[in-house]
Amino acid sequence: MNLPISFPSSTDVIREEVARFRALTPEARLGSLDEMFRLYHFLRNVSGAPERIDRVAEYEEQLGRQSILDFASRHV
Repeated sequence: MNLPISFPSSTDVIREEVARFRALTPEARLGSLDEMFRLYHFLRNVSGAPERIDRVAEYEEQLGRQSILDFASRHV
């Protein structure tokens, strides 16, 4: 189906988010990270399945680590 709307790619969205984060002051960056940690803990505390939240967070952390290792291996 051809839609007259173009959606940004995942890469474009990530680049925009990175640019917004980098434009923040160091204090605002720290506040943004603090907000993410608070949200994680809030979701874990109000969730009926905190172990599932932990598993998802660990899985995402592993994906991030693997992405870094893959990137490094391509540039050695």
